[in-house]
Amino acid sequence: MSEVANSPIRIVIADDHGMVRFGLRGYLETKPGLQVVAEAASGEEVLAILERETVDIILMDLVMPGISGAEATRIISTQHPNVRVIILTSFLDSAHVFPAIRSGAAGYLLKDIQPDELAQAIEAVHHGQSILNPKVIAQIASNLVDDHQSEVELMKSLSDRELAVLQLLTRGLQNHEIATELCVSENTVRTHVSNILTKLDVRDRTQAALFGVRFVEYLSSEGLLRK
Repeated sequence: MSEVANSPIRIVIADDHGMVRFGLRGYLETKPGLQVVAEAASGEEVLAILERETVDIILMDLVMPGISGAEATRIISTQHPNVRVIILTSFLDSAHVFPAIRSGAAGYLLKDIQPDELAQAIEAVHHGQSILNPKVIAQIASNLVDDHQSEVELMKSLSDRELAVLQLLTRGLQNHEIATELCVSENTVRTHVSNILTKLDVRDRTQAALFGVRFVEYLSSEGLLRK
């Protein structure tokens, strides 16, 4: 058990720019607990690596030759559900953000991220959390259509405390931060998050956060979210 717990997080860097891969590898290999096991310059190479290597996390560029990062992520989420994908890109437009999130990515980060923040994000995603750059959340919110009715009914199924947790999820807070905000234990937060996923019929906390972003303003105006 302790051997598994102490195993490094095994990472694949997927980017068609060699200097990007070189820089990421050089930094990540200085961090205890992180191990870069392979590099890929295309979606096809990523999929081939997964057939021969044990991988925990993939840092995935979106625009690469052949299979795109979003399409590779969709295949990985179906065929290798234990592998978590973090999109690491310079693209912030909805044409790239929405397909990547819908493909099953556990995180969407921009390449201007600080190195230590990237290492923290890798560890968080490895432990089951989902990470969205705040600029990504803002971009998503700005592009949502005004079509609420069925989603509103699902949101109304949440308890007051579950709504409070969802509101904090939309701000990108992690479980321990939500626990501090609400003065409850992390176990209680995990239970609330699990209930939210079930009631909203979404796969993970990233999708729950996206769902919540659509309605934060609407629900606040209706008095369904507590300030």
